[in-house]
Amino acid sequence: MLDFTFRNIPNTDWITGVLLLIILLLGFAKMIHQDKFNKILRLFTSNRYFLNYGKESNRTFNTFSNVMHLVQLLSFTLLGYLIIQKWTRYNEIQYEFNYLDLFGFITLYLIGKLIILKLIGIIFKFHKLQDNLIFLKISYLNLIAVYLIPLIAFLTYSEIINKQIIYLSIIYVLFLFLFSYLLILLNNKKIIYNNFFYFILYICTLEIAPLLIVMKLVF
Repeated sequence: MLDFTFRNIPNTDWITGVLLLIILLLGFAKMIHQDKFNKILRLFTSNRYFLNYGKESNRTFNTFSNVMHLVQLLSFTLLGYLIIQKWTRYNEIQYEFNYLDLFGFITLYLIGKLIILKLIGIIFKFHKLQDNLIFLKISYLNLIAVYLIPLIAFLTYSEIINKQIIYLSIIYVLFLFLFSYLLILLNNKKIIYNNFFYFILYICTLEIAPLLIVMKLVF
């Protein structure tokens, strides 16, 4: 049986502002490179984005990519803020934090992980594979950030809090991440098989372990 908790809607003006900023950034990304934008939106069904732009020298950090990175940070932070907020309110837990703190934490975490990935690639002498994995992962993260926008809007303006919605939101996010990893595996089977030890090392130390730590701290 669903246990609903109704609430008075808090001031969501600033969240609306962040959502509008995300949409404006997406519009700007499409304006500066429409073909890239259209292909990145089809990453779950087509790898033409990788085929067309995977060999660019500045494929991970260029004007288009940097705008999408910002969308990614804003979107992930906003979703994390809303889920934590709803979880703490539903369970009547006192947990003080704000959006900017979370934004700073996620930004530092992603930058730190990127630096560690680069260092691991250099130390174990497979930086080309590592650079390719970074490009693939960041591309999928940019797509996931777009897919999260409807969920963010729902969590922002919904008048109901219940644990089922919270759990379903988390499951939806996990599904997007797992599906993207599955696509990376399927589209790079030969490369990953030849470097299977390093891939498992990467998954365990820089993906699964940090996620478990964060979930433990929050929930």
